[in-house]
Amino acid sequence: MSGQQASQEARRLRSDTRRNRRRLLEAAGQIARESPDQLTMKDVANRAEIGPATAYRYYSTMDDVLAAYVLGVVEELRDFSASCSAAGRPLFDAVVDRWLDLLAEHGPVMVQLRSRRGFLERLHDGNETIVAVRDAWSRPVEGLLADLGLPAQMLEHALFLHNMMYDPREIHDLLQETGMSRREVVVRLTEAYLGALRGWVRAG
Repeated sequence: MSGQQASQEARRLRSDTRRNRRRLLEAAGQIARESPDQLTMKDVANRAEIGPATAYRYYSTMDDVLAAYVLGVVEELRDFSASCSAAGRPLFDAVVDRWLDLLAEHGPVMVQLRSRRGFLERLHDGNETIVAVRDAWSRPVEGLLADLGLPAQMLEHALFLHNMMYDPREIHDLLQETGMSRREVVVRLTEAYLGALRGWVRAG
């Protein structure tokens, strides 16, 4: 095989890898929306029309599939946050609204993934998804703290509180079980978050 042929083959393999990974993630999303109890590697591979052995070459476990899916969603939020021209409270509100949009589309998959490790532990260990969460929310939360007159050095604790209060599972629960509209959920969560930030400082 010539050097040019080898290069073409390498590009083809990379293209195949990207396509197969995308198909597996799309299949996971479809099954999570339709029948989450069937969210297994075998079912995801079948839906993606990829052999199970091939699927396992890309993702070792179903949790790996879910983690890759969630990372993609969080990276989309991070990119929106970085490109948003607003600042302060308007920026925070815009990113919250975008987060709710993403949860409406991807929530059934995102609620499937749960870690036994806490937010701060994973952040300090450099977990890829949690670092992306930090990058998505740092600027909006920093602006919110400034608007509230709260110390910038509490950012990490503010992100910790935010992670608890805007968790996909809890937002999904509120929307499904309380009869509240999306706007009511956003307003109540945001007011509760503002109160939590102020209370955190008072307690310190």
